[in-house]
Amino acid sequence: MKYLLSILSGALFALAFPDAGLGFLAFVALAPLFIALARSKTWGEAFMLGWVSQIVAWLIMVPWVIRVMSHYGGLPYYLGVLIFIAMAFYLGLFGAAFGLLVYWIRPGASFVRWLTIPLAWAATEYGRTYLLTGFPWNLIAAAIADYTSFIQIDRVAGPYLVGAMILLPSIVIAWWVTQPAPGIRRLFVVAPIAIVMFVWWGTGLVAAKLNVRTNGTPPMRAALLQPNISQEMRWSRENVIEIYQRMIGMTDEAVKHNVATVIWPESTVPLSFSSTDFYRDEIENVSRTYNVDVILGSVAEDAAQPDKIWNAAFLVSGGKTIGHYDKIRLVPFGEYVPLRKALFFAKKLVHEVGEFTFGTRETPLDGKFRYGPAICYEIVYPQITRTQVRNGADVLVTITNDAWYDGTSAPRQHLNQARLRAVEDDRWLLRAGTTGISAVVNPAGEIVHELPMGRQGIIYAEFQPRQSTTPYVRFGDWFAWLAILATFAVAIRTDKK
Repeated sequence: MKYLLSILSGALFALAFPDAGLGFLAFVALAPLFIALARSKTWGEAFMLGWVSQIVAWLIMVPWVIRVMSHYGGLPYYLGVLIFIAMAFYLGLFGAAFGLLVYWIRPGASFVRWLTIPLAWAATEYGRTYLLTGFPWNLIAAAIADYTSFIQIDRVAGPYLVGAMILLPSIVIAWWVTQPAPGIRRLFVVAPIAIVMFVWWGTGLVAAKLNVRTNGTPPMRAALLQPNISQEMRWSRENVIEIYQRMIGMTDEAVKHNVATVIWPESTVPLSFSSTDFYRDEIENVSRTYNVDVILGSVAEDAAQPDKIWNAAFLVSGGKTIGHYDKIRLVPFGEYVPLRKALFFAKKLVHEVGEFTFGTRETPLDGKFRYGPAICYEIVYPQITRTQVRNGADVLVTITNDAWYDGTSAPRQHLNQARLRAVEDDRWLLRAGTTGISAVVNPAGEIVHELPMGRQGIIYAEFQPRQSTTPYVRFGDWFAWLAILATFAVAIRTDKK
């Protein structure tokens, strides 16, 4: 029965995210797991219950990994499946660690101790953000991206506080089911949590309206280009000129609409911008003639280090290439292979998808505005955009190539995570995708306009650069560290009794 509850919890957790996108399930999804953990007899059982639950969740949430590995990575289909399963088992270990923490907390009849459980979850998610390669994909806060009033608290302490708040209904349900208590005591537990949830919702409702108000500066206009170029098309040398002409044609169309900035997706044209003279000259001429900034993705090279390449976002402003931002957080097994020598399939995968060097500077691109770039996968790391804003970014720009994931839930999951960055940093977010989903997100995390997957088009995005500073930008992941300290303090104290 305990393992059935664990499996149910994992399934409900996964269904809170796209494809299903039943975000409301996030508030109750972990209740079955909490019930099972409260009844576990040994630390080994708690470990397994947490592990099984999250294995199930990852198996449901990210099957698109198989398509990336087999279709684009050049691996046999069966090997793609094995890697996907191994990934789910590995990520499930964070659920196992959470199960151990709950076992050591031993909440019992004391509801105050039950309140440590959301802190343990926040601590575990923070660990997943950084340990080994780090993989903060689908932190539970992203499940409620559509619930605008509930995500406004994200600007206070980031997604880890939001995640802890989401678990409050689940711990009430689990405590109610597992702990015998008189009616009046139950009332004293349920009523305060209900009040907290109502206040959370009410204050968020007000905050969302306040956070989208104009700041007195005139709105600016950017063009987000979505050329709808498939991955297969980009990989064929025969299509290079056609892709280049499509992008130049879309850019020529965009600059006629009184835009200040034109944003291309990630590495759209399979040419090196820095070393291809006609390519660079054309974009610089457009920038100079129409007085626009152009942000585009390309490979960056360094003549002094010919063996290294970077996945970069270039800024052309005032007719000159101002500089480029190099991607800091690379995709494991996509842009580099961790433990390459130890993995028998590494050489094949690297040959197919390339291996990049890690960037080292989190500084804005300084043109007409101070753009805070994040390239593709990087946007799932709240710390990257936070640092960009601390360094002066007044608008967030994310360029991505989600063509790898066509027909899967990944692009929507990716976009929902990007929406949290707009809230945390109180910035407009402009997102350009090769095949989609391109979108404009306001500082309340609402999608103002989007272009769906598989469609060619241009979004003309009105936005306002901002210089405000949220508590999260100023103080960072203080709540996550508080959660870690509080969880281990309670667990250690309990273990000594």
